[in-house]
Amino acid sequence: MRILLADSGWKMRGGQWQTLYLAEALREHGHTVTLLARHGSLLWDLATRAHLPVRHLGLTTMFALSKSNEVIHVQDASSHTLAAIAARQPFVVSRRVAFPIKQTYLSQRKYARPAGYLAISQAVARELRRASIDYSRIRIVPDGVPDVEPAKYQPHVAALKSDDPGKLNNLIRESCTKAGAELLLSDNLSEAISSGFLFLYLSENEGLGSAILLAMAAGLPIIASRVGGIPEAVDEGFSGLLVPNDSTAIAQAINILREDRNLALRFGENARRRYLKYYTLQHMVDNTLAAYRDLLHV
Repeated sequence: MRILLADSGWKMRGGQWQTLYLAEALREHGHTVTLLARHGSLLWDLATRAHLPVRHLGLTTMFALSKSNEVIHVQDASSHTLAAIAARQPFVVSRRVAFPIKQTYLSQRKYARPAGYLAISQAVARELRRASIDYSRIRIVPDGVPDVEPAKYQPHVAALKSDDPGKLNNLIRESCTKAGAELLLSDNLSEAISSGFLFLYLSENEGLGSAILLAMAAGLPIIASRVGGIPEAVDEGFSGLLVPNDSTAIAQAINILREDRNLALRFGENARRRYLKYYTLQHMVDNTLAAYRDLLHV
């Protein structure tokens, strides 16, 4: 298939990594992939290094290239808007956030335009349904992440530092201080998941949490906020613990795993198994291609 992917992100957040993973994986499966991205963005640079065909994302390129590709798949809100205006044939949208959809006239027109939606979790699908999008136009396609080296046990809490205020870095620090636990808070996700006795992920809202999936791949037990789609990724009491965004409750969860090494090891092993069962890149690609067939009839 000839596939046009579009993503407007400037930074490499979870959604942009998913776009890059998908583009590379689809190419490896024999499909012809063209990426529309912002010129000068990190996604543009990484895709260029990976020898993927990249064009600047805009109304002109969306209009020109949408006709010559069998699949148009947009990855975020801005590229969704561009496709709603300029795409010359049906397209699909990846929906990665569990925020409510605005019910203004223009928003309703925009969300009526796609042939379908690839929701990364049931929580995201519920928000689409609340916006009166028929379930027949929704497919659940969870994120997938590459396999990684097993994390090395070290007596610190591992966490990802983010400039997104919704990721609650201050609450991470406060909770670890209250628990008396050492914290490695890194803005490099590979470093963050390479060691520790658990991975702590706190968020105000979350579609699924691809950083959590990478930590699961590394075999780390998870403590995460009970919000959005996170409970679909973290099987509570099996691969980790879910907590309210309250420092006392989070500190208590940290100490449960710090004081019971066997429980932490068992959670980590189960997290790894859960990753292999649901969240590999192969699962993501298979589910994406199935959604293309169902929604676009290609």
